[in-house]
Amino acid sequence: MATLYLHIGTPKTGTSAIQRFLPLNETLLEEQGFCYPDLGYRFNRVGMNRNAHFLIYRQKFSPEKETEIRNSDNKRFYEGLDKIKKLTDTFPNIVLSDEDIWNLHLSRTNFWSLLKNALDERGIDLKVIVYLRRQDLVVESYWMQRVKAKITASFQEFIDSGEYSFFKLNYYENLEHISKIIGKENIIVRAYEKQQYEGNGNSLISDFMKVLGLELNDMYVSPNAVVNTSLHGSYLEVKRLLNEMEYFHKPTWSTKYLSLLQEEAEGNYRISSCECFTYEQQMAFLKKYKEGNSAVAREYMNRQDGVLFKEKIEKRTDDVKEYSPRELVLICGRMMELKTNDMETRLNDLRIKLDEANRKLEYAKRPMTKKIASKLYNIFYK
Repeated sequence: MATLYLHIGTPKTGTSAIQRFLPLNETLLEEQGFCYPDLGYRFNRVGMNRNAHFLIYRQKFSPEKETEIRNSDNKRFYEGLDKIKKLTDTFPNIVLSDEDIWNLHLSRTNFWSLLKNALDERGIDLKVIVYLRRQDLVVESYWMQRVKAKITASFQEFIDSGEYSFFKLNYYENLEHISKIIGKENIIVRAYEKQQYEGNGNSLISDFMKVLGLELNDMYVSPNAVVNTSLHGSYLEVKRLLNEMEYFHKPTWSTKYLSLLQEEAEGNYRISSCECFTYEQQMAFLKKYKEGNSAVAREYMNRQDGVLFKEKIEKRTDDVKEYSPRELVLICGRMMELKTNDMETRLNDLRIKLDEANRKLEYAKRPMTKKIASKLYNIFYK
């Protein structure tokens, strides 16, 4: 019986890295019986490597087209599963991935029942893979991502707004909902924590490969580019303040130069970094999830000690309480300097091309050139 490995995130757990690695090593994986298929579906603002998105995608609701939209979504759902069924004639293992499933499955009526029944009818087993990240780190990471986009809210304002509640941070509650349909034995829970990664290399990719029963080795190709580079510390604070000006929203050139400056600074001198959560806030925030996290560890990971996350939380003592205006101004100035230098380089390149074009034009105007052109014309056309 074929198996579908459905990787559902969670968000902010390196899903983009996994989704880039798998198609990059398509041939090698297929030789071992694993297929990460491109099913041909494309969705606005959704990367093409998120090949499970067709399962959860729903078109924007329109009362006058409700039946038409519902039928279209259902058709895509079953059509995609039929494509997977055909692939199982060649590959015993199919891998799909999309992090939206973790947050959206509860808003899709009977999502897991429909999926489980459809796969049963097609003779395919379902295994769900989910990576969990400590809740306070998820919220901090999400705020940083939103600032990198264009919000101006401070971290405290962001927490007070409750915007982060979109994430299903009660992991046990969410897993219980899924397991009631597909069974605990069919859910593979992993901790998104460096010290817990397994496999050859002790990386997220080696850990994911081990979940599939494969071993990461030198034959596999790893993506070179860093996905979703994060701004932090004083560089993130500059971006947050500049977000008040629409000029810095689009295009995101400011993020490009701030990332370059941050990379240049790291390892050379200390980057000021204000706390997101204070230690007291952090402990209070995590306390809400302590019992659920312990249940996840015991019931889904067979850990009798009830420890889900092993990274020790220590009170941060090196964070400044507020950023130095001088430091922020200097970073902003360096960013503008880089942009100006780039513009001058491009302008010089254009000047060189223009000078070359003018030289060719002047050469074409010379009398001798006209005579040569006239002779060539007589030879070939008379």
